[in-house]
Amino acid sequence: MSQRAFLADLDAGLHAAFAASGMADAGLYLPKDAAPGAVPTACRVYVDRDIQTLGETQQYKAGRVEVAYVLADVQPRKHGQLVVDGDTYFNDDEISNDGSLSRWVVRRG
Repeated sequence: MSQRAFLADLDAGLHAAFAASGMADAGLYLPKDAAPGAVPTACRVYVDRDIQTLGETQQYKAGRVEVAYVLADVQPRKHGQLVVDGDTYFNDDEISNDGSLSRWVVRRG
């Protein structure tokens, strides 16, 4: 088994456990160029809200939101749309990708 395959299996198991305890989400993803009326793709995600801290001693929180997509479900792209838990997000910049999870800075829609 390759490292990428191991990470994919590990991330799938972790997401299932975290989702069962309310610490991970399921969402619906549409690429930027999706046709009108296209059916969104179900995907597993982690949404991290208000994670950026500011100030000399990191005493303030900013509204930055990051989403980690489980890549077994979807291949997220710039300006793709994610709907999760009633909120809509648009992908801005990918900040990491280990072949199993892709983490994006997103903006609220």
